[in-house]
Amino acid sequence: MPRDCTRVALFVLLLAALCGRGAAQGDAGFHYLDPGQIDLTVLLPPPPDLGSAQQRDDEEKVAAQIAARNSSQLASAKAASQRSVFFFADSIGAQFDPSRFPLTDAFFARVGSDVKELVDLAKAHWSRPRPDGAVKNRGSYPSGHAAFAASTAILLAQLVPCKREQIFTQARTFAENRIVLGLHYPSDIAAGWTAGTLAVFVMMRNPAFERDFAATKAELQKECAPAL
Repeated sequence: MPRDCTRVALFVLLLAALCGRGAAQGDAGFHYLDPGQIDLTVLLPPPPDLGSAQQRDDEEKVAAQIAARNSSQLASAKAASQRSVFFFADSIGAQFDPSRFPLTDAFFARVGSDVKELVDLAKAHWSRPRPDGAVKNRGSYPSGHAAFAASTAILLAQLVPCKREQIFTQARTFAENRIVLGLHYPSDIAAGWTAGTLAVFVMMRNPAFERDFAATKAELQKECAPAL
């Protein structure tokens, strides 16, 4: 009997843990990720300490970018800051539009949501102050825009491989524009890019992701192949 009781107790504890994980996943709004699978606060290095040489280097690089930018560069960086897969129409072609690719739109919206939720957990953990003059005071590390750029570019380049180079070039510019705008430090961008890469690596092993990725690939091949 004691052994049986122990087994029952272990089963109840296991069931409670699994239910707890499922609730946490649903509450956070994850689609292809279980936040228990990937902890950015473990996988990423912490941001530079305030007053450290690394922090001063970050500050100097942001100041240099702000000093070197002109009004045209500033306007361009502001205009190209929307986190949407269709930002990459410049790389893929004018036909790359949400009205023509509803499955692609929905798939990347779910991916983007997962990446944002994951990065927001890390932002809350470190609560790094933004560069001086930024509208937001905290949540600088890691960069959510850089994580979006990396995750989207990795997947989109697989879906439209003939545009891989253009996609990654545009993604890097998208991420680095956050420094030009004075909203992030270079170390934020580097960590964000790593975060987006890690998130996609984990997502790609999710059955629901695999199914939706295949449907998205079929949609893009059907519509884009003739134009490409």
